[in-house]
Amino acid sequence: MKRNLYLNVQDKETALQNFLSAFEDISPKKEWIPVTESLGRITAEASYARYSSPSYNSCAMDGIAVISSHTKNASEDCPVLLAPEKDYLEVDTGDMIRPPYDAVIMAEDLIEAEGGFRIIAPTHPFAHVRAIGEDIVTQEMVLPSRHEIRAIDISVLISAGIHEIPVIKRPVVGIIPTGDEMIDYRETPEDGRIIETNSWMFQNLVTENHGVGRRYPIIKDDPVKIRSVVSDAVQDCDIVIINAGSSAGRDDYTVHAIRDLGEVLTHGVAIKPGKPVILGKVQGKPVIGLPGYPVSAYLTFVEFVVPVMHLFIQQNARPPKRVPAKLSKTLMSGLKYEEYVRVKLGIVEGELIASPLERGAGASMSLVRADGFCVIPQNREGIAAHETVSVELVRDMEQIGKTLVLIGSHDLILDVINDRMMEETKDMCLSSTHVGSLSGLIALKKKEAHLAPTHLLDEKDGSYNRTITREMFPDEKMVIIKGVRRRQGWIVKPGNPLSIGNISDITPEVRYINRQRGAGTRVLFDYLLKKEGIPTKNIRGYEHEAATHMSVAVAVQKDNADVGMGIYSCARALGLDFIDVTFEEYDFVTYASYLELPFVQEFLKILRSDAFKAKLEALGGYSCEKTGNLIYL
Repeated sequence: MKRNLYLNVQDKETALQNFLSAFEDISPKKEWIPVTESLGRITAEASYARYSSPSYNSCAMDGIAVISSHTKNASEDCPVLLAPEKDYLEVDTGDMIRPPYDAVIMAEDLIEAEGGFRIIAPTHPFAHVRAIGEDIVTQEMVLPSRHEIRAIDISVLISAGIHEIPVIKRPVVGIIPTGDEMIDYRETPEDGRIIETNSWMFQNLVTENHGVGRRYPIIKDDPVKIRSVVSDAVQDCDIVIINAGSSAGRDDYTVHAIRDLGEVLTHGVAIKPGKPVILGKVQGKPVIGLPGYPVSAYLTFVEFVVPVMHLFIQQNARPPKRVPAKLSKTLMSGLKYEEYVRVKLGIVEGELIASPLERGAGASMSLVRADGFCVIPQNREGIAAHETVSVELVRDMEQIGKTLVLIGSHDLILDVINDRMMEETKDMCLSSTHVGSLSGLIALKKKEAHLAPTHLLDEKDGSYNRTITREMFPDEKMVIIKGVRRRQGWIVKPGNPLSIGNISDITPEVRYINRQRGAGTRVLFDYLLKKEGIPTKNIRGYEHEAATHMSVAVAVQKDNADVGMGIYSCARALGLDFIDVTFEEYDFVTYASYLELPFVQEFLKILRSDAFKAKLEALGGYSCEKTGNLIYL
């Protein structure tokens, strides 16, 4: 098979408009379904009541049904005695009110007396009576066309005597995962194999957007097989998605399958991530090739599959909610693409702060952690730090407003604290962005975070965090919230095959993985190199950086490195060996005034709790003698 090149890279708006215009003849189909199964469906036409509700004059309160004219002379000075059967009948809510009775007096307004009830105020016709058709009148429109049916709507429809309702038929979306390396999630992944997950994401995105997802088995990178399955799917489905194989690689056959069966309208869109999207038409139906990387797959589904689904249900997309936010750090970008950057959001001193997350197309956890997307327009090289940007929200602003923002060093305990905070408060949470200790303190100084997790060593006296905090915040009232003492050392493969014992054993033949600049672990490693007189050029992999301790451990586990510096709990979590170097102090720096914030108070409560300390013991490698203590500077 001849290697494919992109047909034509278009900007997003042009590509989408051309794609949708190719299906202008699509019209919604109608089907009848039971009202009791119609939640979330969209009405195909107006529905009209078969019955009035109530269908009779109905008692609205417990009490007595009366003839209103018999009560006209009642007053406090001259009570009226009502006799049973002659003047009233006892009734309960929902009872039918028959002539000659035409009103109801509530039980609490009655004075029990010998021979009946006394009343001290007159009533009027239809007092506390629900008249025929008060709620719904026969032949009244109950729901209009193009209405998304809610739970309350179902109750009203049933009251109106409507048992079946015409709704727009949901488009069936065929989902075809491809790739030699892909395996079912029920299989155990070995090296060279990847659990296929995108099709499950697509199926649920289809459901969220009023469609029916139909997943096909994973197809190997066989052009004949792919073409055959796509051909069958086009017969059975309204829309077909082919996942992966949409780029220009050796085994990327999607574009050939679409071209052989129909027409390729666009191959390549100027968005990042997501460039290798294919928009095609086969037998009058939309066929879309989506990239395999999870973030690219998600974004291109939202941008191209959802709009074409809306053609089938004749619904306009709800405009995304956008908010202005201050960017916490500079974002560089290329001029060729419109780039979508995932961000975490938090409100610090009344200002909404957007902190960028990992930008890789395969970083699926960035989608889980993201509160929104910041878009860097095409033909712009980036956005400067502290500039106001527009963020498209994927999380509710109420939740974001109850988020404690941490920017700085990484540790597994941050996830533990967040989990405890969510469980204890039900609405507060912790957001952590891992940029290293020094960058976290800079973010705190700029009022872009509430707390900065840090473990920066003072080479002169061996202390942690105090010196740098005094230097960076000379005129501020600061507090160090004591965190944990943790074991820092060398993470190596099981059995320590290279016999790493100290820094002098990291010879030029040994592959090292470093932490990013400004990270406390990087500062410690540089200090040890300087102390032993070892130049950084002698460290193979000194420029190979990881953002978290867990990333270091994974690199060693998967043989991308022989050794890296990190914390014991990460080595233990992945079954790796660990050689101690030192115990270091992992603390949280903040402004004294922030201690009064409700989520900081909750943070302190969790730090000091027995449940948190028990979790630390289970993780291993921590001690917490001073955890939760406050040091004022």
